[in-house]
Amino acid sequence: MYKHLLVALDDTPLGVTTVNRSLEFARALGARITFFYAAPDLTATGEGALLFSLDRQAFSDESDMPRHAVLLKASNAARIGGVVCSTDASISDHPAQAILDAAHRHACDLLFVSSHGRLPGLRGWLHGSVTHRLLQIADLPVHVASIESNDDEADANRALAIVLGEHRSIAAVLNGLQQLDQAGRINGKAPDLRLMHLMVDYLRQCPAKLHHPKEETFIFRLLRQHTGEHNAVLDELERQHTLENALIDSLSDALSRQERGQPDSQTAISAAVQRLSGAIWEHMSLEESVIFPAARRHLSSAEWSTVYQAFSAHEDPLRTHPSEVPVKQLFARIATALRQDPSDPSPE
Repeated sequence: MYKHLLVALDDTPLGVTTVNRSLEFARALGARITFFYAAPDLTATGEGALLFSLDRQAFSDESDMPRHAVLLKASNAARIGGVVCSTDASISDHPAQAILDAAHRHACDLLFVSSHGRLPGLRGWLHGSVTHRLLQIADLPVHVASIESNDDEADANRALAIVLGEHRSIAAVLNGLQQLDQAGRINGKAPDLRLMHLMVDYLRQCPAKLHHPKEETFIFRLLRQHTGEHNAVLDELERQHTLENALIDSLSDALSRQERGQPDSQTAISAAVQRLSGAIWEHMSLEESVIFPAARRHLSSAEWSTVYQAFSAHEDPLRTHPSEVPVKQLFARIATALRQDPSDPSPE
């Protein structure tokens, strides 16, 4: 039986669906995973070549940010799911060959991929032709987990991929907060307060102001219209949304106290990080284990399309936030911080 899966990802909603399905598959087999992201060579484009010639650091940041976001979310999903994983990425204009090479490099025994199918245009790196080419050249078994254009649940999958992707973003930020707090306590030094403020800003701007309201307005409301079976759980989740806002404010206040040099502020930061992390982990677990499966059972395809349109409509607030640190760049900084923890798999 297969023991080590090479899971090829892109940065579309289908990539999130691939992560979730690969984790279910790996748990059933008792296998481990290497998540792999094949990035296109930006120097092959006129715009990329110009950026490379003008500002190599900016070019490097632009090249690295997608893989940091995709792989960090995937590794957090594996941690939540209890699956051992590592991550890898490479730059190639031949993604099928890059996927196969990565599988051999990591001694994997199964290639796990998804395909967008026959869709117009270039939708993501793992479009249909890549999967087709991989099937032609692979000397290892290939498991095609999903063909998006043939999937009867495509609307639900696309919508939940965005929702779950945002959950993984939140999880990455929480892990970053915990890691920075732990490093500060071990070293006896103040943590990186600016980075922690950016993480708090992300939690305030994205989950609190966008993610939670859309969950309530669309998924929760539509589920209530179909059945009253889960009303008590939905009421509790909405209460937790309000509580999370207060916990975010408490952490922000503790960080400000540390900046002012107030006594016991480090202890206050640690307590606030733990309270916030515990509350959000419990909240996301309840949604993913109870509410989202119930919504899958009850919501129609047209309703899932409405949910998808709602969640895909907003821009991540950190793209235009005054801090001028886009969310993918924030993920890159979190990934760098997490590399200090040898138990955490981070992009190679």
